[in-house]
Parts: sequence; structure tokens; C-alpha cells
Amino acid sequence: MKLKELAKYRHITIQCHDIPDADAICSGFALQCYLRSFGADAGLIYGGTAKISKPSLLILLDMLNIEISHAEELPPETDLIITVDCQRGAGNVKNFDIPLGAAVVVIDHHRPEIPENENTIIRPHLASCATLVWDLLRKENFAMDNRIQTALYYGLFSDTNGLSEARHPLDRDLAEIQHDAGLIKKLKNSAITPDELDIISGALRKREIIENIGLFQAQPCDPNLLGFTSDIAQQSVGIDCCVVYCLQRHGIKLSVRSGAREIMASEIAGHICRGAGSGGGNIEKAGGYIGFKELAEISGGTAPEDYLKNRVKNYLDSYTLIYAGNNSVNFGAMPLYKKLPLPAGYAKSTDIFPEGSKITVRTLEGDIDTVADKDTYLMIGIQGEVYPILREKFENGYTVSDNKYLRKAEYIPTVLNRVTGERAEITPAAKSCIPREGKIVRAEMLAKDTKVFSYWDTERYFYGGKGDYLVANEGDYGDCYIVGRDIFAESYERL
Repeated sequence: MKLKELAKYRHITIQCHDIPDADAICSGFALQCYLRSFGADAGLIYGGTAKISKPSLLILLDMLNIEISHAEELPPETDLIITVDCQRGAGNVKNFDIPLGAAVVVIDHHRPEIPENENTIIRPHLASCATLVWDLLRKENFAMDNRIQTALYYGLFSDTNGLSEARHPLDRDLAEIQHDAGLIKKLKNSAITPDELDIISGALRKREIIENIGLFQAQPCDPNLLGFTSDIAQQSVGIDCCVVYCLQRHGIKLSVRSGAREIMASEIAGHICRGAGSGGGNIEKAGGYIGFKELAEISGGTAPEDYLKNRVKNYLDSYTLIYAGNNSVNFGAMPLYKKLPLPAGYAKSTDIFPEGSKITVRTLEGDIDTVADKDTYLMIGIQGEVYPILREKFENGYTVSDNKYLRKAEYIPTVLNRVTGERAEITPAAKSCIPREGKIVRAEMLAKDTKVFSYWDTERYFYGGKGDYLVANEGDYGDCYIVGRDIFAESYERL
């Protein structure tokens, strides 16, 4: 479904979840502006027992002139209702009686709680509903003014603990759009009430230290408050990583901070939530959510506090660390494999940005920081994965072609200039290449989750799970890395 298909309706009601947060309000507002541009009568409402009272939200409504109403019923002339940041039938949204013949559309980023059909757009891999709405509007070539851009930015900002949990490339793209920085600063500084200060202090007192990881429980609160609390807790001596959580109506909300290179905040958040929810973010800051229903299904009734404690302990025992050029791994005893001559892509970094530019390569797997120079190429693997490679290694290992690289991927990798903020896609500058015959590696399937610090980045590791492969180039065992199981199966043949 595309948004323009909704423009045929004349009387539209956009419904946020009960006690709406900034993501719901801002996403609904952006949709309202889009639909009104077609002349539709589009109203923004929410139900529930309480009206909006949070100081930052009241400032948001006033400064951006957002019209939203607390409603007891739908307008009788409604011919389309859109639930945004929620799903009609879920526990956090009032099920208004729908006028006869009215259509229902769902636009949300949470895990599906209702049967999906052609009238649902649910993208749980995105960190905010604002990201989803922004992407939908962008695909319609809708001209978003500063009010809309600021609203969508703040929707993402508020739902990701100040962008710390912006995990998908689309989230990170939205985080860089133009916005009213002064208003965002004002909203940030209007986020805490005196009662919320008590919640922060209470969480810091209720703590448990598990080796080098601190576990803190807060009273039910706004997700941003967990972020403030974890920022403070992370500064404590002896704590390399902290997990602050609170029990909400339908599950557990987490905020994670890490100050150790061996623990990426996004990775421990994902580990804790795996199987019962979702977690993500970046190296230092992340967050997650675990649903009570899913937790009960996998834990056999374990109390949430005990479950989190066990997951942290399990995480600490779950992985092996390997440092390129400084490890005791016996690569020479591993089986030999030959890389298959499958077409791949490459781009010279200087064909994307001028030499010397500080760049970030943005991919589904994460961001890679490097510098554009004549010796740095960017490889595009058979499944769209992107990674840097030295020109010398590339020329020794691949045969180049003048043909354009045409392979499509879920997310087209982009390169950001960290100084100017300019963004460019890799594919227009990419050409095809084929691995040369004879590239030999040593490889072994991982029996345990493994983190590898490569030559390219001594501060960020590559993560491999059980079943993935640890690989080292024959003749240079220090050049070791992780290859996903599916990619390895397609790319290598055992000798």
C-alpha cells in the first residue's frame, strides 16, 4: 500500500495510542499534513482515560502548532481511520466504534499484534514510527517543510533515547535531516519533572553488579528517563556496561550503555531481548523491549528481574574474543577453502568523495568509519554486504570489469562525508569484479559466538554467531574476520 492511495478519502481520522508519546504525535502530524495537502479533512485524535500532560509534549504541540484532540468517539462522517504507532485491537489503543463502511489502515513499527493485510504497514525493524512515515512520505516525493521535518526528527529522537537506539540505516538517515535544533534543545531540557527525578535516584539505588555489568531497575517511566539514568550509571567506576530497565504495561523497556570496546551496547541489548522482543542501537548506546507474553512463552514463568539477571550472566559466558594479529588461534589446523569466482562489486572511495574526506560507510550491518584515499576501496559482497579493502589486496585478489554493478539489495549502501554531511550512494560509482582463481583461506565454523577485532578497526568488533565462520587468509593469519554462514556457503569451496 502507498500513501497516495489514501488520498481518495475525504474524512480521515488519524488515531494515536492512548496517552500518546512524541513518536505517535509527530508521526500522526506528518500524515495529517500530507493528507490535508490533497484537501482531505484529516483530524488527529487519541483515546484513553488521561489527557496529554507531559511538559515536553505540551511545548511540542504549542511550538509546532499541532492540532490533536482527546476523543470519546470517532467523528460520524469518518470514512477512513488510520492508527499510527499502534494497531487497532491492541491493548494500548481505544477501539472506537467505526462508522459503517469506513476503512481501517494501520501504520506502525511495533511487532504485529493483529493479522496483517493489504491495509497494514508494519515495520518492526525500524526504531520509530516517525522513520516509517518519513520513508513513506519520501517515496511520495512529498515536500516536507521544517515543521514536519522537526516533528519527525523529534519522534525518532524521543523513541530512541536521544538517537542512541537508531539502529536501521533509515533511522540513521532520518537522524540527519534538517530540523529546528533550538526547539529540540528546548524539548530535551523540559523532559524531567521532580517526580521523575525521584525515579532516577531510586533506580540508581536499586542495582546489582554482575562482573563488570550493572543492572538497575527503575519504576515505570518514560523511555527517555531510562536513557538519562543509564547515562549517569555508566559513569560509575568499575562498571563497563549498564542495563537500566523498567516494567511497563505490556513488557520490559531497556536502556543500555557501554564504555568497553569488547561490549557493543547494541549487541548486548539484542542478546538480552532475543526470542522475546527486539533490541538495538549503536556501539555505546542502545535499548530494547521484551513483551511479557513472549517472555512467558520462553521463560516458563521466570520473574522478569530474574530473567534479565540470567540473560546478563549468559551474555558474559557466551562469546570468545579474537584480536587480529594478537591471538592464540591455530589457524594452520583449520581446513583450506577456495574462494569461488562469483561476481561482486567494488568502488574506489575517491570516486565517491575527494581524497582525504572523512567518510562513514552506512550499511545494514552498521557504520564503518574510514578515510577516502587512493588505497581504500569499498567491496560489495554477493548479498549486498559492504566492507573496506586495501587497493593492493583488491588488485591481487580480483579481476575488474568496466561493467556497472547492478545487484539490488534491501538497503542501498550509502557513504556520508562526516565533515560536510553530504550523502552519496555507493552503487552509482560501483563496478563489477570477480575473485581471481586461487584465493585460499583457512576457515572453521564457530561453535561459540565470537567477536573479532580486525586490522581495519581496533575499536569495533565483527560479531559472529554459532554456525558462522572464522576466516583467515592463507599466508597472513593475522588478517582474520567473520563471514556469515549463508555468504560462506555461497562463496567458498572446501579443498
